[in-house]
Amino acid sequence: MCEQLKEPNTAVDSPYPLRGFEADLIHELEKLVADLPDGTAHLRISRAPGHPEWAEPYFEVIPTNPRAAAFKGVAVKTDLNLTIGAAAWREFVGFARGGTVVKGATWQEEFRWIWLAVVKGGFTEHIYRDSAGKAIGWATKLSVNGTDLIIRNGRRTEKLFGREKLESITYEPCV
Repeated sequence: MCEQLKEPNTAVDSPYPLRGFEADLIHELEKLVADLPDGTAHLRISRAPGHPEWAEPYFEVIPTNPRAAAFKGVAVKTDLNLTIGAAAWREFVGFARGGTVVKGATWQEEFRWIWLAVVKGGFTEHIYRDSAGKAIGWATKLSVNGTDLIIRNGRRTEKLFGREKLESITYEPCV
């Protein structure tokens, strides 16, 4: 079983998940993390860092292998904001109501498939940087139950002076 870290139980730090999807997603994540071998990852549940006014639950699964991808996000009503790896994030609008990548899948099935793809590793994240070295875009592709889940946002490259600055991170398995 994995070590679970919870933030201090104060009114400011504690998330207030709504009954339904928000609470169910956290419960589902706790089960997935508990299925990992001991010492594989740490689960942290809190409010979103830097946003104490948000009552929604923020979760972060930090693998003990520094070359494995992190898995973090926020559940908001029926939506899921998910970050995989260093920076690649995607908002799944209506995730609890069928806004899934694999047609006909329940959110629980798809969440588990995304989790398994991240834990398995072997995918690459591309981070595009501007001339000052600041990340301006990122892209990654996971195979989710045979369907490609592409997470891409920001600009692909900035080539003002010289060659583009691209950082590629290939993630290892969490387990």
